[in-house]
Amino acid sequence: MSRGAIPDQMLEQLIQIGKRVLTETDLHRVLKTAVDGALEVTGAERGMIILFGADEEIQFETARNLKKEDIDNPKFEISRTIIDRVKASCQPICMQNALEEPTLQKSASALRLKILSVICLPLEHNKKIYGVVYLDNRTLEGAFDEKIFEFAVSFTDFISIAAYHALEWRSIQKKRRILEQELRSKYDFDGIIGCSPKMLDVLEIISQVADTDAPVLIEGETGTGKELVARALHYNSGRHELPLVSINCGAIPDNLLESELFGHMKGAFTGAFKTRKGKFEQAERGTIFLDEVDEMSPALQVKLLRILQWGEFSPLGSDEEKTCDVRCVAAAKQNLKQLVDDGKFRDDLYYRLNLIRIVIPPLRERKEDILPLAHHFLNSASEKLSKPIETFSPEVEQVLMHHNFTGNVRELENIVRRAVILCKGNKIETQHLPTEMLAGSGENLKSSTSSFNKNFQEEKNKIIEDFERQYLEKMLKECNGVIKHAAQKSGINESNLHAKLKKYGIDARDFRSHKNLDGMNKMNRMK
Repeated sequence: MSRGAIPDQMLEQLIQIGKRVLTETDLHRVLKTAVDGALEVTGAERGMIILFGADEEIQFETARNLKKEDIDNPKFEISRTIIDRVKASCQPICMQNALEEPTLQKSASALRLKILSVICLPLEHNKKIYGVVYLDNRTLEGAFDEKIFEFAVSFTDFISIAAYHALEWRSIQKKRRILEQELRSKYDFDGIIGCSPKMLDVLEIISQVADTDAPVLIEGETGTGKELVARALHYNSGRHELPLVSINCGAIPDNLLESELFGHMKGAFTGAFKTRKGKFEQAERGTIFLDEVDEMSPALQVKLLRILQWGEFSPLGSDEEKTCDVRCVAAAKQNLKQLVDDGKFRDDLYYRLNLIRIVIPPLRERKEDILPLAHHFLNSASEKLSKPIETFSPEVEQVLMHHNFTGNVRELENIVRRAVILCKGNKIETQHLPTEMLAGSGENLKSSTSSFNKNFQEEKNKIIEDFERQYLEKMLKECNGVIKHAAQKSGINESNLHAKLKKYGIDARDFRSHKNLDGMNKMNRMK
């Protein structure tokens, strides 16, 4: 490639790499993708990204084509003088021949390693440097011409944004893990895997309402783990030593469901050869879990309302009125409020069930939980099948992260279990995944990288704006729509944050979850 001639192919390459960097949230993945991208864009022989801690010491580092001892002791094996100059001045440096630089002629590292071409760029946030990108070439003088340096500076914009927010994300995740550990140490939540903000909200609500008799309505798509939440509610309540009885209302024909719920007398209908207790009576002083309560007929809704309201019921074929003391936890895969509005579900029953409402988010809305869940299922399946499978390949993890999971956690579990069965080695590879999943993932990846525009600056701005919009929405979700808290957590001036929200048309009120138990407050007032 001749000097000053940067082909359109390199522009496209730069933009695609920038997208890859910005879509990563894990710090090590960000740095790995970034340093690989920097070498690819500039043609450098070696590269290193260094992040400084609060004490100005090196906190994180990722390197390519450097010896292990170089990484362990970077201040001895790379030109510390160059890095210190960029760190102090916050200005990028490009040297055609470092050996001819007067300020470096006394640098032992530059002389010993015979460093010729060097680029060193600051990573900044709010005009404060928190790291550097270091690239060099020890064999070619003038390896980095003006155009390459210009594009390296542009690429560093991507790295600065992604690495800073990955650091912030890492800090947030650490706080979440501490909260999760506190909740799990106090409550029996081992079956519920996930540390995403939405799942931590679920765990927090469970911890607040479990040891009460308040009815709970759990809403969520099929396969999200509603029964696990019901179990957590029961086993953290004062009823935990008594029965937890479950019934799927959508899996039993309507003419049999009444008998299953309330029991029947001998001879009550054809085939009733003996008297049988119903689920409510079996759950006496314990908990009953009514799954898919949204599938219940209007006639049965009336009888369910009666037992919830007065604790009274009559078995089929009996005039005897019985009473029971049962806590009711119900689950629905459809939005019950919408069914009420459509006239398909009784509003009085809805409000009786919905004293406390827990919404389990679909897996596609909590991407952070995909890999922890996948590894949990991998360990479980490997143990059950006695197969020494240790991990997933990076390609498999990428496919999992880009999959839509319409079947939610249950679909992920089945995919991992299938892969374990098919795998003959110690690592799950892409060939162990369903072919339709690979095709779908390919389309998602393709669509996320198909908007290349020949105008580099416009394309870069668009990518950064998309990233900012997503990041701001994530921060508002984290902070329950409180702009002041979001500003503090993101490190953005509050007035600037207001301006950005206005720019992107984001209303902070849309992110207020009202999770602080309006129903519980209502119950307390009733008491």
